[in-house]
Amino acid sequence: MSRLRSAAAITTVGALGAAALLAVPLSATGAESGIRINEVESDGGVPGDWIEFLNTSGTEVDLGGFVVKDNSDGNSYTFPEGTVVAAGAYLAIDQLDSGSGVGQFDFGLGKDDQVRLFDPLGAIVDETSWTGHATATWGARDVDGAVEWATTAEPTKGVANVFPSNAPVAGSIVINEVDSQPADWVEFYNPGDEVLDISGYEIRDNSDDHRWQFLPGTTIGAGEFLVVDEASVGMVGGVEAPFREPIGIGSADRIRLFDATGTIIDDTLPWTGHAAIDGDFVAATFARCPDGAGVFALAHATQGAANSCVVPDVVINEIESNGDTTDWIEVVNVGITPVDISGWTVMDDDPVGHADEATPLPAGTVLAPGAYFVFDQPTHFVFGLGNGDTATLRDANGNTVDEHAYAAHAAGVLARCADGTGDIVDIAVSTKGLRNACGNPVRINEVESDGGSPDDWVELVNPTDAVLDVSGVVVKDDDDAHSYAIPAGTTIAAGGYLVIERAQLGFGLGDGDAVRVFDGDLLVDSTTWGAGHAATTWGRCPDTTGPFASTAKDTKGEANVCAGEIAVSPWPGSAEVRVLDTAPTFLEDSSGLDVQETADGAILWAVDNGEGRIWKLDAHADGSFSTISGWEAGKRVRFQKDAANPSAAGPDTEGITVDGDGFVYVASERDNSAKGVNQNTVLKVDPEAAAGDLVAEQEWDLTSQLPAVGANLGMEAVQWVPDSALAGKLFDQNTGAAYDPADYSGHGDGLFLVAVEDNGHVYAFALNGDGSAVLVSEIAPRLAGVMALDYDSVLGVLWAVCDDGCGGRSAQITLNGTNAPGIAHYARPAGMPDINNEGFATAPASLAVNGQRPVWWFADGFASEALRVGTLPAAVNPGGENPGGETPGGQTPPLPGSALTDDNRNGVTVNPSTAARGETVTVSVRGDHAGERIAVWMYSDPVLLASGTASAAGTFSVVIPSDAALGAHRIAVYSDSGALIGWADIRITATGALAVTGAEVPTLGILFAIALLGAGAVAVRRRRRTI
Repeated sequence: MSRLRSAAAITTVGALGAAALLAVPLSATGAESGIRINEVESDGGVPGDWIEFLNTSGTEVDLGGFVVKDNSDGNSYTFPEGTVVAAGAYLAIDQLDSGSGVGQFDFGLGKDDQVRLFDPLGAIVDETSWTGHATATWGARDVDGAVEWATTAEPTKGVANVFPSNAPVAGSIVINEVDSQPADWVEFYNPGDEVLDISGYEIRDNSDDHRWQFLPGTTIGAGEFLVVDEASVGMVGGVEAPFREPIGIGSADRIRLFDATGTIIDDTLPWTGHAAIDGDFVAATFARCPDGAGVFALAHATQGAANSCVVPDVVINEIESNGDTTDWIEVVNVGITPVDISGWTVMDDDPVGHADEATPLPAGTVLAPGAYFVFDQPTHFVFGLGNGDTATLRDANGNTVDEHAYAAHAAGVLARCADGTGDIVDIAVSTKGLRNACGNPVRINEVESDGGSPDDWVELVNPTDAVLDVSGVVVKDDDDAHSYAIPAGTTIAAGGYLVIERAQLGFGLGDGDAVRVFDGDLLVDSTTWGAGHAATTWGRCPDTTGPFASTAKDTKGEANVCAGEIAVSPWPGSAEVRVLDTAPTFLEDSSGLDVQETADGAILWAVDNGEGRIWKLDAHADGSFSTISGWEAGKRVRFQKDAANPSAAGPDTEGITVDGDGFVYVASERDNSAKGVNQNTVLKVDPEAAAGDLVAEQEWDLTSQLPAVGANLGMEAVQWVPDSALAGKLFDQNTGAAYDPADYSGHGDGLFLVAVEDNGHVYAFALNGDGSAVLVSEIAPRLAGVMALDYDSVLGVLWAVCDDGCGGRSAQITLNGTNAPGIAHYARPAGMPDINNEGFATAPASLAVNGQRPVWWFADGFASEALRVGTLPAAVNPGGENPGGETPGGQTPPLPGSALTDDNRNGVTVNPSTAARGETVTVSVRGDHAGERIAVWMYSDPVLLASGTASAAGTFSVVIPSDAALGAHRIAVYSDSGALIGWADIRITATGALAVTGAEVPTLGILFAIALLGAGAVAVRRRRRTI
């Protein structure tokens, strides 16, 4: 997320007391002016970048006409006439905030930049430059009569600079390295600035009976190493003896250090085998990296010198610094064992300035051999990768695991070729989280080797976002004599599929067979399914990106459906979307949307997370919007604690919603002034309470009731839903029954649903008037993450929307009073680019035209083209009791058959479940749908059977068509709004009596191990790199 860039007015503070003002200010030029640049904030300041000046002279100085520039002569600010700085006083100027108009200079300060001060005649007065952002700020100080620039201890805008203390650090001692085979020795290290006396300090192994003490008078110098080996003489039971007598360091042992009083001061903790590198015990030890601070790990032996730990076999594999929605760094485990990457981070070439802009990976993050992991922006870091930068991979101790410096952005993407092992080069196609596209990036996606229609087939997929030419790509099984070359001119659409039938291949696929794909002589993909055939088909799970396993069903030419997955249906509205803000209208951190229906029309609300600014817009039936007087620049929402501090950074507002009384609520996942700390807070404001900033009238901190997550992985969305839409439908985890608003006194007339990015779950809260909150329900939409929520008042469903992290997929959640709501997944519209959409809102029925209504998306990271609009079907007014008269879409089934999954059966039954053509069957729905108008459809060839009102018992009778195909079908029931209520299986037979010829054989999905590489695999010796 971008930094807050609002600014404050010029501040002048007297530092040497109230000096008497001279009648005529000094108007000197050049160095004689007495003015110097004193402190510079170039990153993360409050409210933004700023520059501080100090008058070091004994008289006041008029800066009127003086000019400030950065390293570009095109960026300048001229002090207005009458700008006077008193003797010994400070003056600070701020970066101009274009939204509020507050501030002075209209340019930003970079991480490799400069500040220059010129007098009115153009003579240089002072200048300073830097090559990286400071952890705090850059400040000037006087050292022996000369001005020296250094990093300050903290920003001190308008007052004297404060620098870190130079007091020496007391001496101390830690265990630093241990060798247990073939020689026994222990290395110690003093990280302090002073000598330490270690007389009487004691070494023990894993037994308290094995003790050896340092001799009287033994010291360890500042920053020095001290080695105790087998022959080192110390005290053992009051008698001098070599170290080897009491202690022999074993293969399963530990080393502990105690001070002279017997208090333990360090411990290696136990290990379970001698250290070895590729079987070499001589070369290896256990050591801390960095020295004196890290945890013990496998290391190269460096007795008495700085440690050199063995770096895990994880390398930077692909770098996207320009041309994608976000910057990202992909890593891969090229070793043969899993690597725990918990706490790992990435960094650019400014580790000081961006120290707090990288989020460590959570505990338990493990990278399997051959697996990829993508550090993505802004989830794992918020800085940007520049046009000429360094990508660094760091372990939990801050050690560099791998690093790559590049001179400029790639024309395509920077990637290793060969994947994982080769040099990093510029290639045309990015393959985020996938094998690098060193050859043709086409990959195998699904294989039918037994019982296919009409026979065996191989499905290839294009994993890129551009049309892919696969002319000449060769497909083989496990026999090189079986070969098929794809004809010239063959292409696969972006994200599309190509099915090659057995008749084209010219060979069949057997049990224990393989499929291999070659680009010339280069093997670019392969898979094998082991002995036998897959129970269904053999495909990637998840589709396109995952390892191979048995799929849940045959999806020839379509996205794979894997065990436990929900099928993804096409977007149910228009394929086309259009951009509404072709010119910059909002800020660059767009996040949330919500629609409010008023007597004067529909209002579209939008929020930016960079500075908590909200906008109120008139929404029109064609999806366009117009600005509202007084809201052209939006209004900023502020924490209550910042009421008296308008320069405070403010909330990181990711979502917005409006309740039935017109109050606006925003969801903040952290305070922008403390970006490294997760703080999930809902803030309530009256949008018309002020013409400018809106201070929260009430706040609810939900952090303790939500999962503990990274600072930037918390609340991403908020949606108020009225009790009338939730009563009897939302499952209440506190009562184990359907939600009853009467159980929550003081909560108002609705619940607030919030989404957490990290786990993709939705949480329903009752926000009470006294500031407390009660968690009512938790819903898992089964998306990788949720960035937006919207209650669709037309369909009566909740939408949960993921961003480009899962291809813009959305979940439609139908509440049914149980802890298993109906869930259907939809792809983004075909015309929607795969971008970081963090806001989503559907229009009410009042905006429907010709059976369609608008739906909006709001994308983060765009100065313009952030707001897009598409359509969804409008509800059809209830008609007669005839088919098509009152059902969603007339004769068009509301959902494709692929959307009917075990997760949304929702207790619907059909009696009898085996019926003849023309027979009447009774469909039963749950009691909460009794008396409702419903529509009943029969799949697989979708046909509307009837529509009407369910009985008080929740039943409804329909007749099976006389021409219905024999075999298995599904009966699906929809509400009057078009939302799926549930479905059940039915079998149509010629007579209605099902003949049983033998025991039914259950269909079990057999999950295979990750596919082994087929013929052509190359054995590579493990590479060892050092820090």
